Order: sequence, then structure tokens, then C-alpha cells
Amino acid sequence: MTTATKTAAVGRQLRGSSLLLAGRLIGKVVNFGIQVAIVRLLSKDDFGVFAYGLALALAGELVVKFGLGRGANRFVPYHAERGERAEVVGTLALVSSTIVGLGVLGFAVLYWISGFGWSGIPAGEGTRVVLILAVLAPVQALDTIGIQTLACFSRPREIFIRKNVLGPGFRAAAVIGVYWAGGETEALAWSYLAGGVVGLLICLQLAVRQLRVHGILPLPMSEWRVPWRPLLSFSLPLMSSDLVFIAYTGVTTVVLMVSDAEAGVAEMRAVVPAAGLISLVVQSFSVLFMPSAMRLHVRGDDAALREHHWQSAAWVAVLSFPLFGLTFGIAPAFVPVLLGEAYTESAKILAVLAVGYYAAVCMAFNNETLQVFARMRSLVVTDFLMIAVALGLAFLLCPELGPMGAAIAVTAARVAGTAARQFVLLQTPGMERVPASQKRIWWKLLVASTLASAMGWLWQPDFIVQIALLAGLSFALLRSTAPTLDLAGSFPELLRVPFFARVVGV
Repeated sequence: MTTATKTAAVGRQLRGSSLLLAGRLIGKVVNFGIQVAIVRLLSKDDFGVFAYGLALALAGELVVKFGLGRGANRFVPYHAERGERAEVVGTLALVSSTIVGLGVLGFAVLYWISGFGWSGIPAGEGTRVVLILAVLAPVQALDTIGIQTLACFSRPREIFIRKNVLGPGFRAAAVIGVYWAGGETEALAWSYLAGGVVGLLICLQLAVRQLRVHGILPLPMSEWRVPWRPLLSFSLPLMSSDLVFIAYTGVTTVVLMVSDAEAGVAEMRAVVPAAGLISLVVQSFSVLFMPSAMRLHVRGDDAALREHHWQSAAWVAVLSFPLFGLTFGIAPAFVPVLLGEAYTESAKILAVLAVGYYAAVCMAFNNETLQVFARMRSLVVTDFLMIAVALGLAFLLCPELGPMGAAIAVTAARVAGTAARQFVLLQTPGMERVPASQKRIWWKLLVASTLASAMGWLWQPDFIVQIALLAGLSFALLRSTAPTLDLAGSFPELLRVPFFARVVGV
């Protein structure tokens, strides 16, 4: 493969990812705005209860899917392409029935536990709020399967409307309705659940229609077939990554509820969405990174794959820096403006969380590249390393440090897992060294991060001044890294923007 061909391949991947980034950005911004509105609408204790219920719902969504969601995402399009209707319907039926069954069982267990009055479950109205939001776990899991089915038949318009328009729209309507009704937490929980159910019904209707259009439905139940062995052998080993998220979101939040009650959960969970914004770019780029990397691996072009990996990692690190600067460098000014003076102390928590997220971004695509080289055992081992670090530190630190202890536990786990996967990657043939250009970018990011944190934590000018200086620093970083990132080759259309090429020095 020639250099021009490599550049063109990377450029196509990056430009395609930029379109996905725009769609994801809409949903992220709206959902983030909704989160901020909820924080400001509710008292700290009430938000702690609500955030606790949502955290359990997010973790529960993965539990009820039992790892089968990833299997369905692979085998449904596989069997659909081969015209194997019985396997398509059987796979969807198995996954859906598993979600419903585990969802009912999980709710029954939670309801039973809530009757004991344990410190891990809020009392009174808080118990009802948690139980209401717990129903979202199977609802959201089924909704995800419906969206995956639409993706199987290449229905991006329906997916965009369901995920980025209707989903955020229902949540926004719930918040607005509760605000006008007086801002009760239980009413907000019911509104959230109602929006999720309506969204699920719409998604299922769209998915069933596509199954009918493609001749898969109707099909008598007697003809359904479930590919048990390949589905389970593929899905179950991948549960380790789900367990990582459950440890970060569910278990850590429960430990924090026991140690610091609703207020501690609120201080932690209020800033988690802001820290999560740092992963926005890498999540969007990863959608198309994997297919491109796999094609290069199949061709045996390890040099091109190494270049593709490190150039993509450099791109997401530089493009994510403004978000890291906002959530780490100038967090002391950003958090009170965003969430109110009641959450001023959460700035330190946000900064700690941001370090973990950005460390993973700076060494992005390790997970995907190791999957390309079929290093699945190493991925599972690093997953369990992260789980052990997160849970061990959470149980150790939360009783003494509260939400800061939870933040340190999650961040330490992310950094440990990222470092371990980086080590494994560098032991993989074809990926043994880090390019000098990537090392230079890391040094520049370190300098830029130091300047941003000195401004936000030591100098502390007005917030508007900090934003302006951070924007200038981010642009200077882009200008200094543009030659290494091959901006002209990856995004040649930007060169047609007036004065852009001159400003970034291309």
C-alpha cells in the first residue's frame, strides 16, 4: 500500500467519523443539558436519590442483557445476510426473553431488599424513586436491541431520530413537565420511565416493520432456531467489559450511598456526565476505526496498521483536549457556573475523574487494536484488573474520603487498565514501538495541560477570561500538531475555509 493510499484510507475514516461525531454531539449536548437542569431543579439530597436510581438502571441494563447484546449485534446481521430467517428471529427472541426474565427477577430482588431498610437503599420516597427507575433497566436494554436491529438493516435515519431526537426530547419533556408541576423527585422518575416506555414502543414498531419489509416476519414459532453455541461462546467472554462498567457505575455508587448517603452520591454523580464528555470524540472515531484496522490486518500490512492506530490516537487526543481543559484545568470556575454554588466542592471530584478519562483518550484504540490481533485473553485479564482496582479502592477509600474516594477508585482503575493494555499492545508483533511523533504530541499535551491547570487552579481569573485563554491554548495546540496529524491529507475540505490553512499553519 502506498503512502498516498494509506493517507486516503485514514482520511476517509476520519471524515466519516466526523459525521458520526456531529450526530453524537447533538444527543450528548442535549442529554448533558438535561442532566444539568435536573441538578439545578432538585435539592442535593433529592438529586442524590435520583442519580442513585439512574446509576442502578444503567448497571442493570447490562446485567439483564447478560452479554447477549453484543452477540445479537453480530449474529443478527450475519444470519439476515445469509437469508436465515429462523436464526434471526430465534436470536432476537432469546435475547429479548432473557432481558425480560432477568429484568423481572432483578426488580423482585431489589423490591425484597428495599424492605430491610439497609443503608444502601434510600428510605421513604427515595425507595419508590429507586424502584421506579429500576424498571428502566429492561426497558433501555430492549430499546438497545431494537436500535441494533435497525442498524442491521442500515436505517440511519430512524436510528438518528430515535436516539438523538425522540430520546432526548422525551427526557426534556419530563424535566419541563416536572418543573411546572413543582419539581417532585418521584414525579420526575415516573416521567422518565414513561418517556422510556414510549420510546421503546416506537423503536419496536420500527424494528418489526423492517423485519416484515425484509421478509423475516411473520414466521411461525415452531420454525424459530437459536444458534446457542456460537452466540454464547461469543457473548459470554465479552461480559468482562460489562462488569467493568457495572463496577464503575453500580457497585461504586452503592458503596458511596452506604458511606455518605444521598449527598455523597449527588456530589459524585453530578459531575460524571461532564467528565464523560471527554470520551465523546474517541467514541465516535472508534465506530469506523475497527473496520479499517481489520482490513489492514487481513492484508498483512502491519506498518499501515501501526500508522493508522497512532495517527487516530493522536487525532482524538488533540481534539479532546478542550474538553479536558474545561473539566480539569478550569474545573474550579466551571463547576459552580454549571451546577451552582452548592456543588463547588465537586470541582475536585470532576478534576480527578477527568484525569482517568483523558488518560484513556491519550492511549486510545488499544482495546480495538488488541481485538484485531485477537488478544482476547489479555483484554479479559485487564478488565478484571480494572474491576479489582475499582472495587478494592472504593471499599477502602469511600468510608474515609466519601465521593472523592469513589472518584480516585474509578480513575485509578481506568489508568491501571489503560497502562496494562498499552503494555500488552507494545508486546504485540507489529506494534512494538511508539512513534517519535506520538511522543512529541504527548509532551505537547502535557505542557498544555499544565498551563491550563495553572490558570484554573492558581491564577483563577474571571471565568470568561479562562474560557478565552483555554480556546487560544487549544488552537495553538492544534496548530503545532497539524503537520504531524496530516490535517491537509485527512480533512482537505477544511483548506477551502477562508484563512483556515494560514491560521493553522498548513
